[in-house]
Amino acid sequence: MTVFGRRAQRVPRSVDADLDALIREHGWAVRHVSGSTHEGPFSYTVGLTAFGLPEIVTTGMPFESSHQFLNLVAQEMRDGYALSHGTRSTRFTDSGDVSFIRVEDARGLTAVRGRYGEVVALQMLWPDSTGAYPWDVGYRNPPDAQPLLGQLPDTFTLV
Repeated sequence: MTVFGRRAQRVPRSVDADLDALIREHGWAVRHVSGSTHEGPFSYTVGLTAFGLPEIVTTGMPFESSHQFLNLVAQEMRDGYALSHGTRSTRFTDSGDVSFIRVEDARGLTAVRGRYGEVVALQMLWPDSTGAYPWDVGYRNPPDAQPLLGQLPDTFTLV
């Protein structure tokens, strides 16, 4: 298209418009947040709330990996796989398990809050290369590598 002899530049869509388009197409989207001086990077789903499901959050995981995990978990939940606070599952990895806790600190999930008001979410917790979690003795990652957004349950149940 030409305007006054110059080529018109396409105006980039906003991040919110992109998220809305992905939610319409797939049922959910994944949002990545680079973090700040007060919080590390994290990723989360946006759109599962509309299906009566909790959103899923990862902290400290590389964006490409978290994107793949979050899409896999979201699809499994949409297909009826139930996850809740205190569940542990081997369904999402070939080499071990991941655990889920209720998110109590949902301040960073602004795209969910902006669309649905209340935020109900689970944090997917991942072990280090030896299978240890942040609360285990011998956890090999730095203490702040995977901040917990809620309280740990007394026990985890394998589902």
